[in-house]
Amino acid sequence: MSMLGVRRRWGVRRKTTFAAALLMIVVLLLAGVLLLEVLKRNIVSTAHDQAVSSQQQVLSRLVDGQDTPENRVIYVWSQADPVELLRAVGQPGVLVQLTDQDGSVVAASPSAAEDIDLNSPPLSPGDTFESRTDNEALLRIPSDFVYVSEGIVVNNEPHTLIVAVPVKLQTSSLTVVAVFVLIVGPLLVLLGALTMWWLTGRSLRPVRRITEQVRLIGGSNLDERVDVPPTRDEIAQLASTMNAMLDRLQASDRAQRRFVADASHELRSPLATLSTTLDVARSDPSGETWKELSPVLVSQSQRMGQLVQDLLTLARADDAGLDMRMADTDMDEVVSEEIARIKPALQQELKVYIEPVRLRADASKLQHVVRNLLSNAGRHAESLIEVRLSATDTNAVLTVINDGESIAPEDQDKVFERFVRLDASRARHGWFGARPGHQSGDRARPRRDHRGR
Repeated sequence: MSMLGVRRRWGVRRKTTFAAALLMIVVLLLAGVLLLEVLKRNIVSTAHDQAVSSQQQVLSRLVDGQDTPENRVIYVWSQADPVELLRAVGQPGVLVQLTDQDGSVVAASPSAAEDIDLNSPPLSPGDTFESRTDNEALLRIPSDFVYVSEGIVVNNEPHTLIVAVPVKLQTSSLTVVAVFVLIVGPLLVLLGALTMWWLTGRSLRPVRRITEQVRLIGGSNLDERVDVPPTRDEIAQLASTMNAMLDRLQASDRAQRRFVADASHELRSPLATLSTTLDVARSDPSGETWKELSPVLVSQSQRMGQLVQDLLTLARADDAGLDMRMADTDMDEVVSEEIARIKPALQQELKVYIEPVRLRADASKLQHVVRNLLSNAGRHAESLIEVRLSATDTNAVLTVINDGESIAPEDQDKVFERFVRLDASRARHGWFGARPGHQSGDRARPRRDHRGR
């Protein structure tokens, strides 16, 4: 199994710790390399400057204090032995060697420096060489000496003068720093990883608590909520979002339970009527009862069909809202069609006052509202039903008045709730979704189109 596949199954705590440790390793590695390189270059540069300064002093003594301009061959005339010559011009703290064309050391100051091999190449008179060019590679540890050399002529013989500065002590310090970085670095990474593991666990503790609380919330206890920490951070936002989701789930659960209760409540009455009617009809062997009761069966079947349709409309409204198909609609035609449909079944006197009104609305749903109002008025009117349709500057006003029993003021708000039955007489004739009429009238106020007729 690949490492990538393993990391995908890691939790946030482990991923965060791994990422932090990896970042610390990279940072410490880059910082260590940069520190070592800066220290090395500083050591070499300082030693090189010292070597150049000492070389100038040695050359000045060799030519008896005369100037030694650059790019000019230096000639030295002396009857003294080369060893005595270098001993006389030597500098404290530096090594001075004089080599012949074969690279052999002719003389050195101090004398012990004759056995030290600086690996300086033989130079022709006037040529120069610097050892620091050998140490320009990244993290290359310099040798024990940094030197500069120049080709000169001593008593008509070409030689190479080498002035070296020891850097062994500084190189040892550089090695100590490198070892420190290699040893202490991993320890710091380990300490940082453990700290990140602890901090991440402490930060995720509220998330684990929220997870446990949500896991314990089931369908029977959707009213419970998770604790919102007072930190006002991302964890608090997560808890608030989780509570908002639980609110939506609880509202959806309530809507489903209410729909089931409404359906069972509304369908119970027509189903009982159908069952009783069928029992009575079956008990008559002559079959005459079937003829008498068939209108009841048809009426109750139509009522059940209408109830089912209304229940489905409510379910869609609770789920995603009603799908409104807005279009220019002649309100007066809708009202007239519904009046023509219900008029043959009415026993009460019907008075109609309709003005032409056009508005933007969903014609089918508007027709449903008008039908409910007229049917409700027909069930509860004593002798008179009055329908009025008029228009104002901004609204179309439909008024349905009947002379039936008035609704008590304390119950007038209840009739707009689902499936409300105010008394036994209304329970016998209740109509889903209707607004029971009374003498003060029931009004529907859809928005009027200003282009109305």
